[in-house]
Amino acid sequence: MAEHKVAYVGRAAPDTTLIENGLEGLDYEIEISVVETQGEIIEACKGADVILNGGVEMPREVIEEIDTAQAIIVGSHGFNHIDHNAATDQGVMIINSAGFCTEEVSNHAILMLMACAKKLTILHNLVREGKWGAETREAIMPMAPIDGQTLGLVAFGNIARAVARKAQALGMDVITYDPYCPPWITKEYRVRPVASLEELAADSDFVSMHTPLNDETRKLVGADFFKAMKPTAYFINTCRGPTVDEAAMIEALNNGEIMGAGLDVFEEEPTPADNPLLKMDNVIVTPHSAGSSNNSRVTSPIRVGQETARVLKGSFPMSIVNPEVRSKLPIREPAINV
Repeated sequence: MAEHKVAYVGRAAPDTTLIENGLEGLDYEIEISVVETQGEIIEACKGADVILNGGVEMPREVIEEIDTAQAIIVGSHGFNHIDHNAATDQGVMIINSAGFCTEEVSNHAILMLMACAKKLTILHNLVREGKWGAETREAIMPMAPIDGQTLGLVAFGNIARAVARKAQALGMDVITYDPYCPPWITKEYRVRPVASLEELAADSDFVSMHTPLNDETRKLVGADFFKAMKPTAYFINTCRGPTVDEAAMIEALNNGEIMGAGLDVFEEEPTPADNPLLKMDNVIVTPHSAGSSNNSRVTSPIRVGQETARVLKGSFPMSIVNPEVRSKLPIREPAINV
């Protein structure tokens, strides 16, 4: 019997080659379970030292049945499908793959910003319909500038910082609202912090969401926020759909309270075909693909393997999303290079 058991739970069997490259030298076995129900997840996780979550929901009822696992590791940036409060109560670390798609998501946010400002999809569709001249001239104006405009970032983690760097290269001024970000970080990135969401909404020509989804951030942005925005401003969301009150956003767009939106995420995914957002010419949509690229597809499983190795070797991981769990754990070494 191997010294360590790693349990993978997901809707489909993964290629574990890159994950297992990071476990070289360890005595382990990896058990892959394709699961559909909570009962199947609970059974698959029994006796595991580490659980690799392939995107399945793990509510408190599942977390409380974990017997031996030290950590649950996800190959994504988001971890909202796992009850992290229950994991903390259970003494289980939740580890994400923060940073594996920072450049991809930040590029996508900038792409959305530029596409909205330049009315890319509207003009693209007109030209494909054979329209040119008076029809396109009428659609072109008004067209928002980018240089000299203000970009407001809701939260200022790694992805938002990458967005700030790229937006500044386009000549934009950048502000942020993040009550958890130390002032020396915003100073380092030449970003002006603001005191409230409403101040950010009122001062921004473009707003971009970059907060994780948790109990505190669910529907963080709603009707009051959109009413505070400039009617010429655009709203971008590449983080998680439920951080925004989608009904309030639809109403704001219908009422002309904002100029348009660029959305990679929705409150419900896949979003229903009758979602009004899909019928609006001033809304650009993509299918939660901001983090995707040939690079991130490789980086994610590599990061999962590295974090698994750290946990099995007795150190803390590089990216623990419920750090308050540390008080419940035996003493561990700081994260090691693997």
